[in-house]
Amino acid sequence: MDPIDNSMAVAQELISIAKQQGIDLESLRNGDMFRRDHRFVWFWRKDELPSSGPANQKLGTLNYNMQGAIALLPNVLKDSASAFRGAWTEAGSFDNLEQAFALLKAWLIDKKEVDHLPPRHVRRYGI
Repeated sequence: MDPIDNSMAVAQELISIAKQQGIDLESLRNGDMFRRDHRFVWFWRKDELPSSGPANQKLGTLNYNMQGAIALLPNVLKDSASAFRGAWTEAGSFDNLEQAFALLKAWLIDKKEVDHLPPRHVRRYGI
């Protein structure tokens, strides 16, 4: 699948989950990403071979990249206070679409700080 079509499809799936919970994400959608108040996040799937099991079985890993303004330096970088300028970048993956929606909601709608975001598999981060 084309990368843009891929991320657009995931965005549409997230919009559907949100509608089931009475939340309208369309106003936050900008193409294949979601953004609000100097924060944004986008999602895509990437097929990967499993670390165990049949070699011909592919797993659809749900990935994300988020960036944006934060007010509090996350605990993981507490020794980097002198470099903190109020911005965060992070990339990782989820086990399922519900976890992705939980992050999107916490990051953009509830405007939670990094240390208060829901569980996820963080692969890289920075300020």
